[in-house]
Amino acid sequence: MQESCLIVRLSETTLKGRNRATFEQRMANNIQAHLRPHGTYKLKRQLARFTVNGGADLRLAAEILRGLPGVANLSLAQPVPNEIDALSAAAVDYVGRLLAGRPPRKAPLPFRVEASRKHKAYPLRSQEVAARLGADLLAAFPELKVNLTRPELVVQVEIHRDHALLFEEKVPGPGGLAVGTGGSAVCLLSGGIDSPVAAYLMMTRGLRVVYLNFHSYPFIGEQSKEKVHDLVRFLSRFQPRSRLYVAPFAPVQTAIRDECPESLRTVLYRRMMNRVANHIARRERAGALITGESVGQVASQTLPNIRAIAETAQVPVLQPLCGLGKTEIIDRARRIGTYPISIQPFPDCCTLFQPRRPETRAKLDAVHRAEERLAVDDLVAGCLAGLEVTDYGPEYYPADWSA
Repeated sequence: MQESCLIVRLSETTLKGRNRATFEQRMANNIQAHLRPHGTYKLKRQLARFTVNGGADLRLAAEILRGLPGVANLSLAQPVPNEIDALSAAAVDYVGRLLAGRPPRKAPLPFRVEASRKHKAYPLRSQEVAARLGADLLAAFPELKVNLTRPELVVQVEIHRDHALLFEEKVPGPGGLAVGTGGSAVCLLSGGIDSPVAAYLMMTRGLRVVYLNFHSYPFIGEQSKEKVHDLVRFLSRFQPRSRLYVAPFAPVQTAIRDECPESLRTVLYRRMMNRVANHIARRERAGALITGESVGQVASQTLPNIRAIAETAQVPVLQPLCGLGKTEIIDRARRIGTYPISIQPFPDCCTLFQPRRPETRAKLDAVHRAEERLAVDDLVAGCLAGLEVTDYGPEYYPADWSA
């Protein structure tokens, strides 16, 4: 019997036309980058999927790749002969090993066989292969019973030209597109729940995400910064390389506190963040900014305030959470795995000098008059001069990949 392999099926890449090869090559590069720290794996490109062989642990490879943007689903498969008698014998052996790993039960185990004939010249149709294997499995294992609608065990077989593949399940991936196929964007990453989810969603749309955090030391402690590093370290499992910029923001906030109307502080903070982000976007050749706004969730996220904040952005601002409620965002953060980090009780810079009554309908002329009191260019230059830059490779930690 041949060595097991991992089948990685692609998602939206299958919808591409003449440029499909470009998307598949990017996916191949990402897979190799994520597996390289864990052993020597061989990757074979096929139509709308890859086969992964070798390495020290294919189950570990499956755990890593199941969270990779662009993956529709994957299966740990056993290559076997495709001649029907040999295939049936291999299926009996395969199911025997599966049943041996299950706890004993009193009631029969409902199962079905699904067959897919990738090699169309194969002498039996898919339904005939499934019927033959199902009958032989029933004869070999009296504890099984056929149930086509609600099986607890699904034995799946693919028929290829010179072999067949047996596998039990298709583990779902996040879908979407391979990171890097859509260019780059800068995510304004706080230590909260929303912005990490926004970054993840845009990675599944093919964007490589660069992270920008604003830290208000000494008003905000170093634990807040470490929390952001933990978030980026976690999110780095979704893309081959990640970069985090941390900008000193206390001088900006102090100037706004001292010189500008209290009610406009939050809007002015965010306008200054965009100005710094513009420089990072040019440095990283990024085509957009990403933020975690959800319309109406907090005072700064009303339409007038969103408009006032976006005015200072020189590239499009992507807001993938804008139509989601807080409960939905929290649910996504739990599934992605960022939630336990985000809820650590360390405040971010946005909590500093919070207005008692924030303006919810900021008018641009009032905002412009407030900013005339500030040395905007000098404050932005100070942020850029104090940047801290950290790069992360593709990290991996056990997580629930059910997002």
